[in-house]
Amino acid sequence: MLENKRRTKPRKPKKKASPWGELMESAQGARESAGANLAPEAMGEDEDRSTRRDGDEEDWEEARPRFNLWSFLAALLFFALTGGLLTLVVQMWRPQDLSDIAGYEDKGTPRDLTVALKNAGGMEISFTEGEINRYLQDTCRMRQGGIFSLLAHAQGIAVRIHDNYVELVIDRLISSQMHQTTSVLLSFRRKQLEDGRSTLQVEFRGGGPLLGSLPRGGSIGRVALPQRQMELLRPAIKTLADCYPEFIQLIEQYGYCPEFVSGHYGEESRMRLVPDPSIGS
Repeated sequence: MLENKRRTKPRKPKKKASPWGELMESAQGARESAGANLAPEAMGEDEDRSTRRDGDEEDWEEARPRFNLWSFLAALLFFALTGGLLTLVVQMWRPQDLSDIAGYEDKGTPRDLTVALKNAGGMEISFTEGEINRYLQDTCRMRQGGIFSLLAHAQGIAVRIHDNYVELVIDRLISSQMHQTTSVLLSFRRKQLEDGRSTLQVEFRGGGPLLGSLPRGGSIGRVALPQRQMELLRPAIKTLADCYPEFIQLIEQYGYCPEFVSGHYGEESRMRLVPDPSIGS
């Protein structure tokens, strides 16, 4: 029997795969797979970062302060008022310079003004600023009262004479090196009554006006105050006058009216007591 035999090509033997090649192929496949997985995530992160940046810029634009003219003016007014108030308080605690007042700090021999006025017998008489202050230092003993007695005690009282008015200065001692002063401006005039008699009027004013037509009444420290506020010290002035009853009685008896003349060209300031001509001696 004839057998048909197919001619077949001999099969080539398969090459054995190298372990190193398989390792490289698996690593490359892993990288491609990881890249395919990470690419969308990286793109998503970039988009998120861009979105956050845009959002931050919008928030900064909204949070950025904008200039407001009225707020600026209100703040400027507040700081100006605060600064002015602090300056006012500091100036109120700065004492006056009393070194220019004659007879306040020197220890000269005082003249007895009450005896001198009695001896004048109703005639015109004058006293210098130094004589008045030395007499006050020798005879007046002041004591601080009220709530301020816990903080200070009265050091002394002095008179500074100006043209047509007098300044009464109260000196207080806060500490061994700190003084505080309060001054009252006083002017005197005779007022005729309906029955023909005259009376001595005391006004808490002197010098030029404080502001416009507002009369100047005195000062606390170095801050000038109007007349109305200084009239609150009227009881303290009356208490001081009550310490010299004989002197005040002689003034009322002869109708004396004080006149004040400031010193010029080396002359000392003085107070003239001019009697009422309608009252006989």
